[in-house]
Amino acid sequence: MQSRSPPPLQHPKPTHPAYPPPEPPHTPVGSAQSSPYLSTQRISQDGYMRYSSPPVHDPAPADSYGQAMGAQHLGPGGGAHLRAGYAGASTPGASMGQMGAASVGGYANVGNMNFGGWPGVNDATAQMGVQFGKSAVAAGQDYVEKNFTRYLPLPLVKTSFSVTNSYVLRKLRLVLFPWRHKPWSRQARRAADNGSMEGWQPPRDDINAPDLYIPTMALVTYTLLSAFASGLQSRFHPEVLGVSLSKALAVVITEFLAIKLGCYFLDVQGGGASGVELIGYGGYKFVGIIATILISLLNFGSVVTTATFIYTFCANAFFLLRSLKYVLLPDPSTAISATSQTLSHGQRSRRVQFLFIVAMTQFLWMGVLSRV
Repeated sequence: MQSRSPPPLQHPKPTHPAYPPPEPPHTPVGSAQSSPYLSTQRISQDGYMRYSSPPVHDPAPADSYGQAMGAQHLGPGGGAHLRAGYAGASTPGASMGQMGAASVGGYANVGNMNFGGWPGVNDATAQMGVQFGKSAVAAGQDYVEKNFTRYLPLPLVKTSFSVTNSYVLRKLRLVLFPWRHKPWSRQARRAADNGSMEGWQPPRDDINAPDLYIPTMALVTYTLLSAFASGLQSRFHPEVLGVSLSKALAVVITEFLAIKLGCYFLDVQGGGASGVELIGYGGYKFVGIIATILISLLNFGSVVTTATFIYTFCANAFFLLRSLKYVLLPDPSTAISATSQTLSHGQRSRRVQFLFIVAMTQFLWMGVLSRV
């Protein structure tokens, strides 16, 4: 039996269409205005749309293309606006400043801080926003002046810190040794034209005027001295500073509220002392407290420390009796208190008793604060 070999493999022969593909239409070569982008769409017989690229070194077709697209999207007359706006962009070597001036138009003057170049913002909107901001700031300042300064008069606080070195030394001597001081009345500040009373002299010009400089410095010194005393007793921790300061402020605020409440019930009017001045009067007690703590730290003994405490208490009580007398019992000779009502014997007696109670309570306040 004779074997037969299989026939050799044969690759399939490619088949070609019976007719060649149509050639694209010829692109005419002409001037810059005869660009294919300006002509209508050319569609060949087989349904393909044919395009041809413009010459590389010819910038005119790009401009013509922009004009054509602008005319197509903006409608009649739109291409003129685009040509006017982007005429400088097609010029070789045109700077960005020239392009911005040509495109933005009326808002090209950046030096005047015009907001017209911002998207969605024009001059009218920007000016309205600026005016609204100014009005809001002015309204906020008026609110602060009418409400905040009602309870804390800033001009009076600034005046209370108007002191000199000589005033501080003389005031400290007055607080510690008030026994032979005269007079205790405050000096009035009068107008230059008619001599009417405008207020009181500042502390730097009147030794009897209360200030806030000595009470503030004494409060800070008391806080640091309390922490130092705790350190000497090996029981210091950071909370001592906060506790000492809080205790001192609580005493000052409580005494201030008690005096204001007593003045309200006693119907004290035209006394010539504001809340800032009452706080100043109450802060002078820290001078005697500091002296007592220093004596106790120097280990002079309990007898000397107790004697120092009693002396500073008596000095501070006498100082408050003479100083607050012109608050609860105003002098009729002064112009401010001349309009106040005439006090009866009973009213005067109650005010003297209240003044004596304020002076005696210094023993309690000073005793609490002296225990460090």
